Amino acid sequence: MSRTATHSVRRWRNSSVHREVDNTHARRVWRVVLGVAIALAPFAVYLLQTMSYVQTSYAIEHLRAEEARLVEADRRYRVERAMLESLPAVEARASGELVLEHPPASHVVVVAHGELPGAAPPGPSPSLPPR
Repeated sequence: MSRTATHSVRRWRNSSVHREVDNTHARRVWRVVLGVAIALAPFAVYLLQTMSYVQTSYAIEHLRAEEARLVEADRRYRVERAMLESLPAVEARASGELVLEHPPASHVVVVAHGELPGAAPPGPSPSLPPR
C-alpha cells in the first residue's frame, strides 16, 4: 500500500509572499478591546468601592471589640484599685507581707489637723480664686 512519490515537475520557491499591510483588522480589534474596557469600567469602580466598604466595616468591628476589651480591663482595674485602697486590705498587707505590727497604746499620739507643722488652716486655698 505504499506509494512512491513522483517527482514534481513544478518547482516551488520558498520565498515569502509579500502582502500589503492592512490596518483595518488591527483597528477593529482595538475598538473591541476599548469597548470592553469602557463597558467594564463601572463594574471595576463598583468592586473597588465594595472592597473599601468591607475593609472599613472590618476595621470598625475590630475597633469595637478593642473598645469592649479596654472597657472591661478598665472596670477590672478600678475594682482591683478600690480593693487595694480599702483600709482592711492595706492593714492585712501591712501585717502579712510587710510584717508590721500595731504600736502599743502608749506610743500612739493623736494630732489635730491644725497642729501639724506646715499645715494650712482649714478653708479655701489662697491660690484658688473664690467661686
